Amino acid sequence: MRRFFYDSSMQESAGQILITGPEAHHIRNVLRMQPGDCAELFDGKGAIITGEIGRVSAKEVVFEVLSRTDAADAGVPLTLAQAVIKGKKMDLVIQKATELGVDTFVPVLTRYCENSGRAGKQLERWQRIMLEACKQCRRPIPMQICAPTKLQDLSFPEGGHTIMPWENETGMPFSALELDDGQPVLVLIGPEGGFHPSEVAYAEEVGFRTISLGPRILRAETAALAAVVLAQQGMGNL
Repeated sequence: MRRFFYDSSMQESAGQILITGPEAHHIRNVLRMQPGDCAELFDGKGAIITGEIGRVSAKEVVFEVLSRTDAADAGVPLTLAQAVIKGKKMDLVIQKATELGVDTFVPVLTRYCENSGRAGKQLERWQRIMLEACKQCRRPIPMQICAPTKLQDLSFPEGGHTIMPWENETGMPFSALELDDGQPVLVLIGPEGGFHPSEVAYAEEVGFRTISLGPRILRAETAALAAVVLAQQGMGNL
């Protein structure tokens, strides 16, 4: 069944959901859906609605609500703070982080970031990639994507775990971490060029634990996804 997002504060009333803009264009002109066709509709707040198209016009598509359920608790929140990497690699990390249940994604600006000056212009694109991934994996509540922030301005979960995979760490494997205490987790991943020594020193000073992801040097996007899976497993979210 096809899936679409809508704004419940503006597009829902009296048992009907009104879809406009790009989503309506996609339904009408790309998918060529007709009255009587059904779809799943998400409001981004946890509601999952099954709707049947009642009317299609040049500017809007009207769904009749057939059923409504609410999403279950997603578990302990996980934040992925990813140093900005090259375009398609960043797109991949955002897409897969969405699928893997990351709650919040923070693009981080570090010394060796690629094209850090354009990061702020990519937010709209990243939002589109994230929403498409939500539709594909049936995720009812979208991942929050924050504005790019400098490492020194990164905020941490109160009382939670802050973890930084680092290629020079040899004494602390990820498996040694105890993350099943119900506290939020923030994972910080570096760019293609890695962290500068001063950045590692700063992270350790503010409470990050450096950990190892194994004996091989991983690409930034590989490290991000490996760390997310391990963290989600350790937190009991998988």
